Amino acid sequence: MNMKRYGLILALPLALLAGCGEADELKTTATETEEVVEAEKKEAPAADTTEEAEVQESELGSNQIFMKNKVLDIKETIGSVNFAINKVQTSRLTVNEAYRDSFNGQEEVTVVAMNVIVENKIDDTVSFHPNQATLVTNTGEQVSADLWFSDDVGGEFLGKVKKEGNVLFFVKAMPEELADVKVVIDGPSDANYESIGESRYEYTINVEK
Repeated sequence: MNMKRYGLILALPLALLAGCGEADELKTTATETEEVVEAEKKEAPAADTTEEAEVQESELGSNQIFMKNKVLDIKETIGSVNFAINKVQTSRLTVNEAYRDSFNGQEEVTVVAMNVIVENKIDDTVSFHPNQATLVTNTGEQVSADLWFSDDVGGEFLGKVKKEGNVLFFVKAMPEELADVKVVIDGPSDANYESIGESRYEYTINVEK
């Protein structure tokens, strides 16, 4: 498994199967109908009113989804660059022991995952690094995107290139403690290292379930 492309947002959900047997044939006489109704009440399982959490298992660990694939409408045209953040997801990852060194020994972390789309519309080279963004949480944490586990959606765009993938941030706060997060991204530059557009872009994103 290529851990570089862990794909938290795009991973397929687990199939939650609810068992249901075939209904008994209805009785036709009045005396038997009452008995059947009472029997069906006893046999019918109680309705499950709780939402079963979706869990993704991988070599990295067990990832329990909190807020899944919230649709965003963050779109920016920066010179020749079209940039978008179209989804965000939060989850709680229980890290397998073999990977805890990558998380400073932490057994659990909260994952904030954003799906990013970047496209350069001209033949000239442009440099842009949304996979090196900074996240500031309402709980007071400031972290950089994790380059190792994020997809390769930054760097040089050598002409008309389009990149799409997940940018991942790992924070200590529980998912339910997160409300608004601020994403800070340095603006793109051209082949001469001159800024295109603004030097910095900031987006406040609501991540409440």
